[in-house]
Amino acid sequence: MVSEDAVEQQAPRGRPALLPAGVAAVGVAAVFVASGIIRGTYPFGSISRSTNDLGTQYVPFFAHLWDILHGQAQGDLLFNWQSAFGVGFWADLGVDLGSPLSLLVGLFPRDRVDLAVFVITTLKLSLAAAAMAVALLRMRPGPRWVAAMLGISYGVCGWALDDGSYVPMWLDGLIALPMFFLVAEWSLRRTNRVLSVLVVAVFWLSNFYTAYMATFAGGIYLLARLLSSDLSWSLRLRSVVRHGVSFALGMALVAPILLPIILTNRAATPSPSGIFHPSAVDVFLSRLLPLTEGVGKTASLYVGTLALLLALTMPFNRFVPWRSKVVWAITIVGVALTFRWGPTQAFWHAFDTPNGSQYREAFVLCGLLVAVAWISVAHKLPGPLALLGGGVLLALIAVLSDGSPLLKAHWLTVLVVSGAVALVAFGTIWLLRRKPGPRRLPVAAAFAVLLAVVTLEATWSAVVTDEYRAKLLSSSADPWDAKQTARYNELRQVGEWPKYRTEPGTSFTPNDPMLLGGQGAGLYSSLLPYSVNQMMTGLGFGWSGYGRASRTLDNPVTDAIFSVGARMRLVDTNPHITKAVVPPLVTVRRRLDPAVTSDTNAPNAYAMQERLLGSTVYEVPTYKGTRFATGDVKLVAKCAPTSTAYLFMPRVSGRARLSGGGWHELSATRRPGINTSSAMVQLGTVPASGAVLVEVNFGEDPQGIPPHNAIGCLSPAALQKAVTSLRAAGAKHVGIGGHSLSATLPAGSTGWAVIGVPKIDGWSCKAGGKDQVPSDFGGLMAVPLTNGATHVACTFTPPGLRRGLAIAAAALVLTVGIAGIGAIRRRRRTAR
Repeated sequence: MVSEDAVEQQAPRGRPALLPAGVAAVGVAAVFVASGIIRGTYPFGSISRSTNDLGTQYVPFFAHLWDILHGQAQGDLLFNWQSAFGVGFWADLGVDLGSPLSLLVGLFPRDRVDLAVFVITTLKLSLAAAAMAVALLRMRPGPRWVAAMLGISYGVCGWALDDGSYVPMWLDGLIALPMFFLVAEWSLRRTNRVLSVLVVAVFWLSNFYTAYMATFAGGIYLLARLLSSDLSWSLRLRSVVRHGVSFALGMALVAPILLPIILTNRAATPSPSGIFHPSAVDVFLSRLLPLTEGVGKTASLYVGTLALLLALTMPFNRFVPWRSKVVWAITIVGVALTFRWGPTQAFWHAFDTPNGSQYREAFVLCGLLVAVAWISVAHKLPGPLALLGGGVLLALIAVLSDGSPLLKAHWLTVLVVSGAVALVAFGTIWLLRRKPGPRRLPVAAAFAVLLAVVTLEATWSAVVTDEYRAKLLSSSADPWDAKQTARYNELRQVGEWPKYRTEPGTSFTPNDPMLLGGQGAGLYSSLLPYSVNQMMTGLGFGWSGYGRASRTLDNPVTDAIFSVGARMRLVDTNPHITKAVVPPLVTVRRRLDPAVTSDTNAPNAYAMQERLLGSTVYEVPTYKGTRFATGDVKLVAKCAPTSTAYLFMPRVSGRARLSGGGWHELSATRRPGINTSSAMVQLGTVPASGAVLVEVNFGEDPQGIPPHNAIGCLSPAALQKAVTSLRAAGAKHVGIGGHSLSATLPAGSTGWAVIGVPKIDGWSCKAGGKDQVPSDFGGLMAVPLTNGATHVACTFTPPGLRRGLAIAAAALVLTVGIAGIGAIRRRRRTAR
């Protein structure tokens, strides 16, 4: 057993940890790069890495950060003028791009943002491995070459390969876990108090979601370390308090971004919580073994055969104190059981069961397994009996896992070969150390063999993981190419923001406005404001991802409402930009029309558009419907000749057309994991007869006849008249700052200034010398014009930012105070 003073003296400091950390970092980078070369994925081949959200969400966000760093974005760190017609960006920055490593994207050319993301991902994996190697050596001195290999095992664990590699922000948690282990060690030794606070702050800033998981894992680690020591209960309590203070102050330091994230998340579009179903025992255990893949539905627990074998030797290693054996065995089993029970599984995810990957906290158990492996080795290399015991447990896991469908070809071969080599190598080293004479060269050879086995096995597992994941989760976007460059350049040439918006569409990704440029409706973010989603849905826009991904709407009325003067469309996959005369971003209305009401639950998008436009431009006819035996529907209505017919059936999947015309897709989908809504579609010109015959061919989910308001007929002449009127009374000049807007209005303007920007929390305006919060006009901002106001100025401040700054200031004062008190105490000790 160890006293606190002994604990403080146990671990090496400084340079002894640099070599194993470096080996671990290089080894992980080699594994990740080699797996990409073998698979032929970008940047080593033509296969896209952009699985799931990597291409549709994270790469565009990195592109937008590049634009901000280079002064080319419309917006700044606080606000994003390009997406969803203008939304906050501060919280998105904290969720997706909070890591300081994200800034490296600015060093790459913009058309190599995919390469930047790959490099940042590789760097994060390497840093996680290096941090684990350092943390292990800080925990207890031991063979540095084993620390290096365990660092590699952790850096390319199953969770890192299966979940984190295509969600780069989660990888900050992979680094945070061993760093929080270090914070626990510093709490135990009463050292590095200020550094502890800063480490906590950095990783809660980097990604609060996985930092939350790593924080509790770090607490579990500290409790295990305390309970396995012989410290007095008072000293144990003081360590816990020091640890808690470090985390409280560290989290408080980043309150300026944490608090806005919390408040923005509350106002975000909700998605239904997933339903947790624990996997079968054989499936759960099989994820500890090499060459398994479960595509996020099972816990990715693989840490390599060597690390798992060493962890399993711990109960049998006679050099490990019995208290440590009991405490760490209970810790590992207890954490594993929390993955099997709904309430504790929900706890790991902050009580929000995810729809996607069900075991996002799996890296926690991977890290603890590696720590247990180190405990067994660091006391003294396991002898033959311990190796035999560990081998028997490994074989038992293999037998119990044999029926798992997740085990891929050759898994048993890899397990047996890796396990046999590890047993022979450690057995040989054990024998060599019992004999006199030089043994450095044989031990080095054994290390080289084990290192080769660890890296080869991890590389094979990485290849298999990526191959099987790609079969179930198709790549959502291709890396940047010449076509995207052409679109990007064309959008920049035609854009005249803020005179008008340029809509890039959402044909490539929902985040095309950030990826390609322009200022459009598209935004895919877990923080998309619910009010924005509701407004856009009510106006006829479509969405995907349970409402967290807004899609463009090609409609001249909404273009007029949001001042979209240029639009990119794809004609035979080729970009084609058209321009239109639209009102300015800020218009003046003498009065605001009352809210649209309806006596049915059917959406009336046409009336909502007219309300925000301020003019009647649609004819919404009654219609009769016929449903055929096939489930298809035919709607018959009457509209003015030469008007343009539209159809809005947001809950329908299939296709629709005017009789005899071309088909238009309806893209609503309702099935587990996928939830989308169709946008309003333009069917064509109403014939001279005025007859509107709409055919709806349902897809996978046949529907009935829509009750009301599905068909609308737009009068181009009425729309042109409305636009002319709004331009005449609209702002003469509109200025846009990073997170501000100003408009100069015609003399004598009265009523309301309506701003074509979504009304979200955080906006404050000034007009006629009066400060005020803008009103909500159908989802847009409206500012009353009093005292003959001819100038309107608005500024956006992320909700919670000011309170967060106050909390951070207080935390900074306390941290400096703690540092000062510590310095005074050290001087007094020196003086004595």
